[in-house]
Amino acid sequence: MITQWTANDVQQRMTTGQPLQIIDVRQPGEYMSGHIAGSKLIPLGELPGRLTEIDPNIEAVIVCHSGGRSSQACDFLLRNGYEQIRNLRGGMMFWDGDVE
Repeated sequence: MITQWTANDVQQRMTTGQPLQIIDVRQPGEYMSGHIAGSKLIPLGELPGRLTEIDPNIEAVIVCHSGGRSSQACDFLLRNGYEQIRNLRGGMMFWDGDVE
């Protein structure tokens, strides 16, 4: 089961100083139009070949435009042994924090 986080959940976690990976699974053009500070771009289609870039021991929140692709990414990661995976509910459409 995928754990859903709101934008507020992510923002609160970012302020705690605890390790958090933010993985953006959108396409490069989408990412360049605005992304969460500190996020890493791994487009959904590239995820299977780039698993080693995600540390399974550190909590990760997965981000896309509206939550659909990130849900698919979460499913894939969970099936591949990642346990600390969170989905940003509503994606960047619901993100009201700072963007780069």
